[in-house]
Amino acid sequence: MFSSNLFVIGLIAIGVIFIVCFFSYVRVPVNKIAFISGIGKNRVAKGKLVIYLRFFERVDYLDLSVFSVDVNTAVAVPTNDFINIKVDAVVNLQVDETAGILEIAAKNFLNRKSSDIAISVKDVLEGNLREIVGQMQLKEIVQNRKNFNEKVQENVAPDLREMGLKVISFNVQNFQEDKQVIENLGAENISKISKEASIARAEADKEIEIAKANANKEAMDIKLKTEQDIAEKENALAIKKAELKVKADTEKAKADVTYELEKERKRKEIEEVTGLSNLVREQKAIETNKAKYEAETIVPKQADAEARKVEKTKEAEAKKIEEQEAAEAKLYKEQREAEAIKLRALAEAEAIREKALAEAEATRQKGLAEAESKKALLLAEAEGVREKGLAEAEALDKKAEAMAKYGDAAKLEMYYNALPLVAKNLAEPLSKIGNITMYGEGNTTKFMSEMTQNLDKVLKAATDGLGIDAKALLTSYLGGKIAQNKNQNPKDEVIATEEK
Repeated sequence: MFSSNLFVIGLIAIGVIFIVCFFSYVRVPVNKIAFISGIGKNRVAKGKLVIYLRFFERVDYLDLSVFSVDVNTAVAVPTNDFINIKVDAVVNLQVDETAGILEIAAKNFLNRKSSDIAISVKDVLEGNLREIVGQMQLKEIVQNRKNFNEKVQENVAPDLREMGLKVISFNVQNFQEDKQVIENLGAENISKISKEASIARAEADKEIEIAKANANKEAMDIKLKTEQDIAEKENALAIKKAELKVKADTEKAKADVTYELEKERKRKEIEEVTGLSNLVREQKAIETNKAKYEAETIVPKQADAEARKVEKTKEAEAKKIEEQEAAEAKLYKEQREAEAIKLRALAEAEAIREKALAEAEATRQKGLAEAESKKALLLAEAEGVREKGLAEAEALDKKAEAMAKYGDAAKLEMYYNALPLVAKNLAEPLSKIGNITMYGEGNTTKFMSEMTQNLDKVLKAATDGLGIDAKALLTSYLGGKIAQNKNQNPKDEVIATEEK
């Protein structure tokens, strides 16, 4: 039992020793390809773990990393236009993993470093570079490097494919030549570019100046138009203010005239009431004086007559004593009654006078209140007319433009068109009055003077609002008309003179 276990352990140990001695593994990185050759079919591995049989198989590597090769022509190469140049370029190469080409690369570069491969392909690259330089002109090579690079890559690709490689990139670093042809080409281009830049700069400056001039012109036009619009608006506003002032002054004059007329009417009523009171007082005074006269004159005369009668008729004295006493009593009574009548008449006259004065004062206050109310109403209507005129100010812009064209003539025409309306408004309150009674001396003259002054105020307000002297304009206008008529009819004047 124990011996059999030892046998198994020995077999296992022998197997392990065999495996350790003859089998091994390798980790292949991604930038390399491992070629396993020996017993059986050749294997290729990349980026994985590979087990191989030691002593019977081998592992070889092919580097897949990109490597660069400096390619330069040691001797100057003539271009297609016979200019000798040297070219310095850098080529980046890599092993081509395409099936069929990879085996070619393995045959040529297996287990070789990138630097060794670069040395091997450098001559091939220089040969192709010389060939392409000879096919192109210098100006074309210098100006179109991309085309030059593409042609070199296309030309060298078949040769590199035969070697198992491919071109990743081809970049020209520098061109050199001894005759300074490239520098002269650059100078020519520099001069041309400088010339074009100067022309472009001059054109740009010209366009900038033109744009500035146009902008200044537009700004000036806008400024002038704005100032013109402002002036026209101010002119229209001044004209409108003048019109509104004329209307307001007209309405005010109308209100003042109405107020004065109403005041005069109330004064007349007060005077009539006062006159009636005076008449009543005079009548009462006449009656009182009559009673006094009767008491002071007639009664004493009767007493004297009775006394003389008593003296003449002494015989009837006793008989008449009672009559005398009765007469005296009657006289006393009449005197008392006359005195009472006098006092009562005076009291009644004073009461009537006070009442008349109170009624006259109430009537006067009522008339003044009504006149003030009417005046306020008329002023409110005038203010309403003014507000309405202000609201219509914008509608008169075109009219103001026309007025601005014709100047003072248009203003004068508007002035005299407004005069009939002013006269009508001034005369309208008077037309509604049947008659006017003036009390006191000079009141008629004073009333007409006030009417004339009101009209003169209206005309002066219109003149101030329009900014022109109406009298001077009318005088010059009439003078011009008269002179024109004289110039047009000189023959008529001569004939008229001869007839005289």
